[in-house]
Amino acid sequence: MIFRLHSIWATLILLALSAASGRAQQQPAQAAAPTGQQAAPAEHDNAAPLQQSMPPAPIEPVMSGPYPVMSKAAEDRAREIFQMFNRGEFSQMYAALSEGRKKQVKEDKFIEGNKKFRERMGTETATLGENMVPSLLAPDTVYSRLTTFSNVRPPLDFVITLNQRGLVDDFEFNPVADIIAEGRYAGYEDTAKLRLPFNGAWLVYQGGRTAFENPYATSDDQRFGLDFVLLKNGQLFSGPGGLSSKNTDYYCFGQPILAPFDGTVSRAIAGFDDNLPGRPSGDPSDGNVIVITHEEGDSHESVLMNHLKQNSLKVKHGDKVKQGDVVAECGNSGAGPVPHLHFQLEKTGGNPLPAQFVDYLANGKPVASGEPKRGQFVQNGPSTSSSSISTASGKASVVTASPAQKPKQ
Repeated sequence: MIFRLHSIWATLILLALSAASGRAQQQPAQAAAPTGQQAAPAEHDNAAPLQQSMPPAPIEPVMSGPYPVMSKAAEDRAREIFQMFNRGEFSQMYAALSEGRKKQVKEDKFIEGNKKFRERMGTETATLGENMVPSLLAPDTVYSRLTTFSNVRPPLDFVITLNQRGLVDDFEFNPVADIIAEGRYAGYEDTAKLRLPFNGAWLVYQGGRTAFENPYATSDDQRFGLDFVLLKNGQLFSGPGGLSSKNTDYYCFGQPILAPFDGTVSRAIAGFDDNLPGRPSGDPSDGNVIVITHEEGDSHESVLMNHLKQNSLKVKHGDKVKQGDVVAECGNSGAGPVPHLHFQLEKTGGNPLPAQFVDYLANGKPVASGEPKRGQFVQNGPSTSSSSISTASGKASVVTASPAQKPKQ
């Protein structure tokens, strides 16, 4: 889990979290598991990082305003909120909370709790990274800032969830491991020349080699994993979102999923239901899944793509596929909290490998070979893009142009 830390730090962070987001401190804070420990799942627990990125849905979602989802204005406003904390301006910070959050915490408790936390931390000494993604269940922007403070170690991930009026729906402080083991395949170079498994520009919701960019980085069995989603106008879905939303509200649901390389289908499961958004089922965590094995030389690299749409698989075990073939549709089965595509490259046998894609665009800039990172919009380059794709169901539309290459100005 991305929020792990030794117990003394976990207690401090959780106390601050309660003060900031309005959760009453009626019981002592529970200590997080020490770094490196986790329960061994029966299968890939591929939904966990997305679940960690899912703050409570606002009481009344804000559908429009001067701070559109994923806009430059929203990014600048989130930085302003962070600086209120950094400067100790807690009254102004409380005033910036949404009405739903103000109902959950009294102003004096909010100010007192954050003041104590801020005094123990000191002042910001360096900003190590920033990224921005949309909220999974609300028309909100989620801004993350990796930063160090004068009195504490390790760095912290400040996560500010902002509605379109510029008010704070959620505010969290998450400890992040500054040094993580990348495993025996950290320097591995892929034999397969991977293409992105979709057409059009999708957002990397989780991806990269650091715990700040990618919670999978701390997991021995999911290291280097990626989550992709499709946006329109900066949002994952149409409508207000929340637990009343439908899978068909999400723009990636039903989109064609493509073979990233030539290979043989070594696993294919198709029959699990798609979950309702925000309500993962008790089905096996992978849900509907395809594994394709690349058999060039003795490398035997395999790619696992899961949470696929029920009964959307176009292939079966043993089928040969070519790079770019439609193999399934994006869904929300298994442990998926909302529709998305999880992508995991592995050595046959389950050892995770870094996924190095070739000839793609990241935020509109050409990349000859690289590993996508959280917050980037990525799409296949001209030599790998397909002009038309069809599916057996006929229900999957194809986005062939980028809905957003960068935050709106």
